[in-house]
Amino acid sequence: MYKGYFGLKESPFSIAPNPRFLFMSERHKEALAHLSYGLGETGGFALLTGEVGTGKTTISRRLMEQLPENTQAAFILNPTLSSQELLATICDELKIRYRKTGATLKTLTDKIYEKLNKNHQANLNTLLIIDEAQHLAPEVLEQLRLLTNLETDTKKLLQVILIGQPELKQLLQRRDLRQLAQRITARYHLLPLTKDEVGHYIQHRLSVAQCERMLFERAAVAEIHRISQGIPRIINLLCERSLTNAYCSNNALVTKKIVLLSAQEALGDEYQATYWWQHKAVKALAACTVLAVIVSSSYFLGQFFGEDINETSALNITEPAVNNLISDTSAKALIAAANESLATNNKKTPDENLVAVTTDNASKVFEIESDGDKKRAVEQRIVTADNTANVLMPDKNSSEQLSTLADSKLAEDKATSKVKEKLSVKAVDGVSDDLLALFQSAIDDTEQDPQFKNSANQAVEPEVNAPTLSDMPAWVQSELPSLNFQQHIYTSEGESWVKVNGRDRYEGDTISEKLVLNHIYGQKVILTFKGQQFSLPALSSW
Repeated sequence: MYKGYFGLKESPFSIAPNPRFLFMSERHKEALAHLSYGLGETGGFALLTGEVGTGKTTISRRLMEQLPENTQAAFILNPTLSSQELLATICDELKIRYRKTGATLKTLTDKIYEKLNKNHQANLNTLLIIDEAQHLAPEVLEQLRLLTNLETDTKKLLQVILIGQPELKQLLQRRDLRQLAQRITARYHLLPLTKDEVGHYIQHRLSVAQCERMLFERAAVAEIHRISQGIPRIINLLCERSLTNAYCSNNALVTKKIVLLSAQEALGDEYQATYWWQHKAVKALAACTVLAVIVSSSYFLGQFFGEDINETSALNITEPAVNNLISDTSAKALIAAANESLATNNKKTPDENLVAVTTDNASKVFEIESDGDKKRAVEQRIVTADNTANVLMPDKNSSEQLSTLADSKLAEDKATSKVKEKLSVKAVDGVSDDLLALFQSAIDDTEQDPQFKNSANQAVEPEVNAPTLSDMPAWVQSELPSLNFQQHIYTSEGESWVKVNGRDRYEGDTISEKLVLNHIYGQKVILTFKGQQFSLPALSSW
C-alpha cells in the first residue's frame, strides 16, 4: 500500500526470515562465527540461544547458505516430537528410505547410522539443525546424543546445532543431560540491538528495498529502540505500521508521534505508554522535593511553636489536682513507686510540665496530673488548695531520687528496728530458770556495750548521684565493655556485692581495664570508666 508512496520496490519490514534482509550486527557476526567454529572438523554439538525475535532463525539460514558443497543438512523447525518421530523426521530430511509402517526406534537408528557411514565414505559431512530446541523432551535430547556416538578416530559423523530461547540453557543443566552438555563445543547467546544498531538496521532494510533515503526521524528511531528494546522482530512490526500510518496521514517522514500511535496499534496490550511523569527519574525527583518540603516545614514549625512549648508560666491551683496514691511510707512501697516511675519516665519527653504544691510534713506518695497525663512523685500532704503553685520542670532523675529515698528509708527502718527491738528470753520447757536468767544477763550486757550501740545507730552513707549510662557521651557507650549483672546483694553494713560477667565483685573492684565498681546501692550501681562516672540499674545488662 505504501511502497509506491515512498518509492520502495518491496516491503522492507516483513517479519518473514528473508536472508537477503539479514542485518549482520557485531553480535550476529559473532554468533555466525561461533556456529561455524562448532561445525569444524571435529563436529559435535553447537548451541545458539537468544530471546524471541532476536534473529536466531535468520542466522541459521545464513549459515546454511555458507555451508560447503560437501555437506548434507537436515533442518527441523517443529521439535515437539517423540524420539521415534524425531528419528523419522531426520530420515525424511536426509532422504533415507525406510518402511513407514511398523518402524521401530532400532530400525530408524540403524537406517541413520547406515546413512552416516555412507556420507563419510563419500567425504560428505552430515549436519542437523533443530530450531526451537527448548521444546525438546529430555529423552529426545538423549536420543540425539546417542546418534552422535557414531564417530571415527578424528571426528563425529553427525554434527548438531541446537537453536532456542534461553530456557534451552536451563534444560541442558539437568543432571540426566550432563553428558550431552559436555559435548557442546560452541555456545553463543544472541543479545538485542543497541540504539545505534537500530538506526543502521532500519536503514539497511530500506536500502535492500531500494530506498536510499532515511524515512524515519531521529526521534522516531530512538522511540522505536525504547519500545522494542532492540529486538528485530518488534522493530519490523513498528516500522511496518509506522510507514502505513505515515502514508495514511500524508507524512513524508515517520515522526515520534506516529511511532507511538503505531505501537498502540501493533502491540496492543503488550505496549503501555510511559508518560513523562512516570519515568523513574521524575518520580525520584518528585519524592526528593516532597521530602525536602516536609523537612523544611517541620523545622520552621518547630522554630515557631518551640518557644510556646518550652515557655513555662505560673499556675494558680483552685482545686488540688492531686490524688493520694500510696499512704504507706515503708521502704517496699517506695521501691515499687520508684520502679514504676522509672518505667514512666522512660516514655516521657523532657518538655512536660509538673505542678508542685505546698505541703505539710506528713510524707506521702502522690499521683500528680499534668496536661491530662499522670506522674508519680514523692511529695507531702496538701494543706490548702488556694496556695499559689510554683512551676517546676520535670527532673529526669526523679526515678533515681525515689530509689535514693527508698534505699535511705530501708536503711533507716533497719537501723531503727535494731535499736527499738529489745531481745528477751522466754521460758522453754525443759530449760531451767537459772539457765534462762544467765542468757538474759548476757543479752543485757551486750546491749549496754557502747560498740554495739554505735553500730546500731551508725548513719547510712548518702548515695552518690551519677548520670545514667544513656546520658553519657557516645564514645563511653561505644567503648564500654559488655556487662551482665547476674546477682545483686545490698546491705547497709557495707558488705554489698554483685556478680557481674560470672564473677563476684565488691565496691572498689576493677571489673576490666579502666572500669571500676565504685558503689553498690539497693537499686543501682555506680561505675567509673576512663574517668567518667555513671550509674546502671541493678541486674541490668549492657
